[in-house]
Amino acid sequence: MLDSKVLFPYKSLREGQDSFIDEVLNAIKTKTNLMVHAPTGIGKTVAVLAPALRYAIDNNLTIFFLTSRHTQHKIVIETLKEIKKIHNEKFLVADFIGKKNMCSVEGITDFSTRDFYDYCNDVVEKNLCNFFDNSKSKKLKYERESLIDEISKINPLHVEEIVNLSKNRSFCGFEISCDIAKNANVIIADYFHVLNEGIRDALFSKINKTLEKSIIIFDESHNLPDRCRDLMTENLSSNTIDYALREAEKFDFLEHVEFIELLNNIYAEIAKEKLLLDEDEVIVTKDDIISRISKKIDYFKLINDLEHLSEQVREKQRRSFIGSLANFLKAWINQDEGFIRIMKRGYFVNKKPYTLVSYRCLDPSIVIDPILKKAHSSIFMSGTLRPTSMYKDLLGISNTTVKEYKNPFPESNRLNIIVNSVTTKFTKRSELMYQKIADKCSKIMDSVPGNSIIFFPSYDLLNKVSYFIRSNKKIYYEKPNATNEEKMDLLNEFKLSFLVGASLMAVSSGSYGEGIDLPGNLLKCVVVVGLPLAKPDLETKQLVNYYDKKFGKGMEYGYLFPALIRCIQNAGRCIRSENDKGVVVFLEERFALPYYKNLMPETFNYVITNNPELEIDNFFKKN
Repeated sequence: MLDSKVLFPYKSLREGQDSFIDEVLNAIKTKTNLMVHAPTGIGKTVAVLAPALRYAIDNNLTIFFLTSRHTQHKIVIETLKEIKKIHNEKFLVADFIGKKNMCSVEGITDFSTRDFYDYCNDVVEKNLCNFFDNSKSKKLKYERESLIDEISKINPLHVEEIVNLSKNRSFCGFEISCDIAKNANVIIADYFHVLNEGIRDALFSKINKTLEKSIIIFDESHNLPDRCRDLMTENLSSNTIDYALREAEKFDFLEHVEFIELLNNIYAEIAKEKLLLDEDEVIVTKDDIISRISKKIDYFKLINDLEHLSEQVREKQRRSFIGSLANFLKAWINQDEGFIRIMKRGYFVNKKPYTLVSYRCLDPSIVIDPILKKAHSSIFMSGTLRPTSMYKDLLGISNTTVKEYKNPFPESNRLNIIVNSVTTKFTKRSELMYQKIADKCSKIMDSVPGNSIIFFPSYDLLNKVSYFIRSNKKIYYEKPNATNEEKMDLLNEFKLSFLVGASLMAVSSGSYGEGIDLPGNLLKCVVVVGLPLAKPDLETKQLVNYYDKKFGKGMEYGYLFPALIRCIQNAGRCIRSENDKGVVVFLEERFALPYYKNLMPETFNYVITNNPELEIDNFFKKN
């Protein structure tokens, strides 16, 4: 029986939701953590918000609902609207996306996140942003408070709505959202708002929140290890140094030109010393760069000088490459444990070489641990959080309850097929194998009464196989450098083809691999070609070694499991509701091996065949 205090907005519970709600309540009440693997269909969002919100309101806590998907922000807002409507409960919601995407200033879309933050801080400091100045103006205090009052009355609102309302009155959408967040019971945000220590400290200070008084919900938390590692990673290319050099010359920073040239020379010197002709990457040390710089100038003085110069640049233009140099050099002095330093040689499209030095994070628990130690309670949930033991290890989560729920959809609604006569195994790749894969794909596409998506491990394999595909259906192709608008246009056009049927050729780790919803008749089949294993480069090898030393499972955690999880994510694009019916085909002989089959969801009952089109035809005749 559901506790009457739980703010559940629907008349009936789905299978597993009552247990999910109880686990959430127990974790929050006991100030512990909860890790939940719950496939699509259980209703994770409402099952976590309904109990958490009631407890947060009663105990003066704030819920931070963190997600890496912009579409999930909308789902959370709509769920909270339902709760407010049904229970007539008073609560306030703030919605944050990346600060750059909340900015009303024109001409900042091409900025990197770091460049935007540097630019924003600079123009705000110098009173050069009208939107910010208006938001802090004493003269406009009444207008600002009227806007906040208006938003509070019609709350919850999507972030775009708040930004547009703010822009129309010449206020900063981010600043107005921060004003709302000060009294908010729920704050929806991206991972980095809490994971990035600098951004977290600045935001929490601004909105008067603390981790100790916060319930942190990590949605789609299978993405957390990679996101944590990426957040702690810094790169600097010889190309950026060249741009910084031109910038210094343009602004007549002549006395500092030699120190920027010094960095270029250091790159060339290390590359000559360590990168052999047949090698494109090598491990470097912290001292390789610091000792060489220190012979010419004090390392910390150089950082301070570059930061000062970048501020002068931003008075005249919005982006500073000199600032990028300063940021990298600041990161370079940080710890070695849990990190790796790599120098790579790469080539532009025009064959011009460049050098990239990276300070890369190997251990995501470095980011998560301080949050877990302080937060009231943390909840990790995803539809692909298996093996849960791996995520517990990688994220360093202790004092936690782990729950796994089964797929609530009827198994008969889905046909899973393994084709074990083809593979993308590197040692077996050939033109003949590409033709065999293409032949299977063509027959599958033509036997499906509707849309299919075919996922490949890489663009290279996509192109090599696509060359041999012969199908009666229209084929769409994911492009590697497409803009967000182009990606959405392609997806919408693909959706509109469902009556006649079309195919979308995509990459497993690309934009369509997860986070898109194609319910009902919009998608009838997903084909997963091969295993999207990471390139066995130096970083991957170091990751495997690090996890092997720490957990004794380097190959699994650093190489195999991430690829399998990506395959499961791809397969999950099909069957998004209890009424959907569809087919998932794994074109890879390795999936038929017991080791790989045992790692797949228990509800995946397979048919192993070399004639998938016959099985597909029979399935859709029955359904």
